[in-house]
Amino acid sequence: MNHDLAGLSAIRQTADISMGLSRPSASGGQGRQAEMAALNSAAKEFESYFISNLLKVMRETVPKGALDNKGGAYFYSFYDQEIGRLSAEAGGLGLARMIHEYTEKNASSPSSPAAHQPIEEPTGSKVPLSASPT
Repeated sequence: MNHDLAGLSAIRQTADISMGLSRPSASGGQGRQAEMAALNSAAKEFESYFISNLLKVMRETVPKGALDNKGGAYFYSFYDQEIGRLSAEAGGLGLARMIHEYTEKNASSPSSPAAHQPIEEPTGSKVPLSASPT
């Protein structure tokens, strides 16, 4: 599972650079494009990891099959990882797209207050949480 940790480390480094917590070595417009390309790559890796982990957790809820041994566990681990990678490349659940859109919207300047705002709640009807019984 070192691959998972390396992928998460790459995602964190890219996010740190994007949010202005550390400075990239490249400068200018090409540096910005390189940052965005790295962020998009990290977002796809994150989505791939998320999907493969989702499959692993879902598999734990069904009865064991014919491959209920250590070899079968390895097979399913690699299978879930590959399905996650292929799903993310094909568009996946939309996590990578949402990360890209959010970054594009808020990446005008990393030091601006708008870059550090939380994600807004979706609009629509809201139900009060504390309704008093009458």
